[in-house]
Amino acid sequence: MKICAFIGDMYRDYSVAIIQELKAKAKERHHNIDIFGNCSVPTMNPLHVEGLKSILSIPPLHDYDGIILCSDTLNHFGMNKELIENLSTANDLPPIISIRSDEAGFYNIVPDNRQIMHDIAAHIISKVEGDDIGFVTGRDDLLDSAERRAGFEDAMKEAGRKVSEKLIFHGNYWIDQAPQQADFFIKPDGTLPKAIICSNDYMALALMDELILRGYSIPRDTLISGIDNLESSAVHIPSLTTSDISEQTLADTAIESLEKIVRGDNVDFYINVPGRLIERESTELEEKKNDIQESFRQLEIIKKMNLDRSREFVLISMDYEDALSIDKCVNVTLEHLKSLELFNSCYICRHRENDRELYGYFKDGGKPEINCIAFPNDRLLPDGFGHSTDSTLTIYLPIHYRNEVYGYCVCEFAPDVEEFIDEKIELIMVVFGQSLNRILLYDKLFQVEDIMDLYVKDALTGLYNRRGFDNKISELFDKSGKNKYGIAVASIDMDGLKYINDTFGHSAGDEAIKGVADCITAAINPNEFVARMGGDEFEAVLIIDNPGRVGQFIRSVRSEIKKANNVRTTEYKLSASIGTCEVSEWGMLMECMNKADKAMYLEKKTKKAGRGEAPR
Repeated sequence: MKICAFIGDMYRDYSVAIIQELKAKAKERHHNIDIFGNCSVPTMNPLHVEGLKSILSIPPLHDYDGIILCSDTLNHFGMNKELIENLSTANDLPPIISIRSDEAGFYNIVPDNRQIMHDIAAHIISKVEGDDIGFVTGRDDLLDSAERRAGFEDAMKEAGRKVSEKLIFHGNYWIDQAPQQADFFIKPDGTLPKAIICSNDYMALALMDELILRGYSIPRDTLISGIDNLESSAVHIPSLTTSDISEQTLADTAIESLEKIVRGDNVDFYINVPGRLIERESTELEEKKNDIQESFRQLEIIKKMNLDRSREFVLISMDYEDALSIDKCVNVTLEHLKSLELFNSCYICRHRENDRELYGYFKDGGKPEINCIAFPNDRLLPDGFGHSTDSTLTIYLPIHYRNEVYGYCVCEFAPDVEEFIDEKIELIMVVFGQSLNRILLYDKLFQVEDIMDLYVKDALTGLYNRRGFDNKISELFDKSGKNKYGIAVASIDMDGLKYINDTFGHSAGDEAIKGVADCITAAINPNEFVARMGGDEFEAVLIIDNPGRVGQFIRSVRSEIKKANNVRTTEYKLSASIGTCEVSEWGMLMECMNKADKAMYLEKKTKKAGRGEAPR
């Protein structure tokens, strides 16, 4: 079968688990599954959401045998409502199965939220006396939130306890309301309710952290529970009592139900999935002692991982800063996606006025290619691309900047990959969209070549600047850091610039700098380059195509300077000191440049001694 799935917030535990289970089922049953959605909604800006939801309208739904909908992962700014309306009003669509969220008109595979909350609430209520029990709802506009509240009220009623609105906090299923929750539940005398039952783990974990930060102890001062059994719930200190809603059961039931419907078997429109109580430290009346040393070790590991991830994010952003053309921007994106080692193939497609275009890709683990191939709007990829096997899971992510939509990225998972979406993929897609927006804006305001020159060229001499030097020299090394050719660097420092500036003025100094730059440029070969690194300092990169190339370059610079002085009518003479060093690999570049600098300064010192000047 060929299945279309709509899933949002792909970096969160629930969405990741659903994707993993769908992938496993696709491999087992030889199905192809295409997933359309987003990594997350990073801002509260509705314009951003407009760009994100563009991906939900691109799949040719009639080409699929079935559709799986995870609408509660797409509930930001009404994304799911628009999608559900479109699915409900379209004609002759394949069967649609909604997972975990009850949607009218579709097949629904849903947890029995009311019963699940009833069971965990009844367990917590049995541990405390009286009515002093708090409850944190989910989002008030979601049906499962109302069902979970009803389950809590059922358990309270059965136990003969009264529900007080003063002890019900209206949450949002996320972690950002922890301070407000703590303020709500802390009483004037500083005590807490005997128990606080939360509608999901995110809110429960955030509340525990906030209360611990304020000096409270869990479960000594209050019992806290959640629902959903996030991975972090088991390793949190204290670990969180929760309920397990099996994503495997949800995904397996969805696939099996689609298979039955396609075969013509009868399938119930509502299939309830049970939960399982998991009691942990946050509700155990007898506190257990944790292994503090192990806890600190785990925290140090997490700290290092976060530091490494932050460093990676900075490096990714820097790569995009240097991408000043669409081709370069696409290539940077493909290189970073390939480096994740998650995807067998990736394709970057852009929307055009009357059709679509595959702009760049890597296929079957090969090298990234920029190759523009047009294809019709009713296709996701050109012929011959995509679904390399009969059990492929592919995700489709939007390429956009706010509400400006440029296209989409198609990522086909490698067969044995175990990891899935994380924050790095989200960062790549966000910065990619921002970079495209910047490039296209520059294109409207100026010629792109002019912008590139401003970015990588020195305004006075027309040579590369330091940034241009960095970009250009990196092209001479492969990914392992080995140079593709024999390379040497030459550090060149103009002699006497201060004297020229002080005696004849800075305009004369500028002309002298340009004169030396022209002499160096005349001495390099077509495949070599020179950059002005700042002030009177230049750096040339030479290709060692013969044993005497370095000496030849030095003689050529001297000869060009001599020629220039013979025809100049200025009261000063051009002069430059030169030092060189051969470079064997990328990691040695800075050391070699330092060696070339030392050789250059030694020559400069020798010249000053010959003129009777004191060395500085």
